[in-house]
Amino acid sequence: MSFKSLLNRTCDIELVSLGVCDGFGGRTEEKQTLFTALPCRLRTRNSGEKRYSSPEYQYATHSLYLEYVKLPKGRLRVKTGGLYYEVCGRIELGGAQKYLCLYLERKTACA
Repeated sequence: MSFKSLLNRTCDIELVSLGVCDGFGGRTEEKQTLFTALPCRLRTRNSGEKRYSSPEYQYATHSLYLEYVKLPKGRLRVKTGGLYYEVCGRIELGGAQKYLCLYLERKTACA
């Protein structure tokens, strides 16, 4: 079975940064869409994975697998299936063919 055949949904990846101050002295979030409609596979992490994983990944609720894309450093957010997920870690997988695994923490429904 090929890796591509396992990719059963699509996602958008956004770069999130703090923008200019609003009228009340607060800062607003600015989103920049980096990729849209990327084929991916979302998997819920089980309690054993959370307990025995690296400290930076222990709060991840899901793992997202996709073909390799170059992502910038910074705060990233993934939108898939009507929900937002914060990226809390990433690792590269594979040898000759590169893949990417993003560790995600579920946040909110899309507005």
